[in-house]
Amino acid sequence: MSRLRPTHITGFLRSLAIYHAVPGRARREKALLRHLVASGDLCFDIGAHAGNRTRSLMQLGARVIAVEPQPLFSGFLRWFFRARKDAVTVLPLALGAACGRAELKISPANPTTSTLSQDFVTSARQTDGFRNIRWTERIAVDQTTLDRLIEDHGRPRYCKIDVEGHEADVLAGLSTPLPVISVEYLGKSPSSAVQALARLQELGDYLYNAAPGESMKFHFPCWLSAEEMVAWLEAGAEDQDFGDIYAILASEHTLLERLQRQE
Repeated sequence: MSRLRPTHITGFLRSLAIYHAVPGRARREKALLRHLVASGDLCFDIGAHAGNRTRSLMQLGARVIAVEPQPLFSGFLRWFFRARKDAVTVLPLALGAACGRAELKISPANPTTSTLSQDFVTSARQTDGFRNIRWTERIAVDQTTLDRLIEDHGRPRYCKIDVEGHEADVLAGLSTPLPVISVEYLGKSPSSAVQALARLQELGDYLYNAAPGESMKFHFPCWLSAEEMVAWLEAGAEDQDFGDIYAILASEHTLLERLQRQE
């Protein structure tokens, strides 16, 4: 990346404030995640960014592979988790359908929106929430696949994928179903999430729920089929701007029953 400018620092501090300084965020995050993972589980945080999800998983006793291609943030993550190398491994990589090199499109002022997907940039510019965001920098980054990550580190219990419209491409590099996966959705631009769900259904029989915005709460009292979740997304996600979709293999009966009781 080019020499740091004030815009980079402002964007970096904005991300830290969003993901580490909002009261109650970490508590809500752990309250949801503790139902999905247990101490000793291996988890992948794909698009780790400022490390809030990695931190929550680590505090729940999980071992985390944190993958983040933005140099400023991967460097921060290495420093932030320097005392917990036993629990957190930081990889300065992108993920996609194949190993190689990829072009990362960066918004210095809003680095949380940085992406490998040109389709995401094009569609996001047409929505109110992204209308003023500019992806003014391009850098080449090393890219690997989920299959290679599993080969190197093991099969995760939970894999979080938040890569701004690149989720389906990340899943294209996975050839075996994982027990629990989450992907981001945008309510006004659902196509990338719909594509991700289509890929998940190719991998296995999943059931779905949504956690709108930063609620960290499951929205639906009963878990939905892929068709039901796609219909909800394409109908506008009840005007929710963004959130996460959680996918759990239908064969995970014990987990699904436990979640049903919690809801």
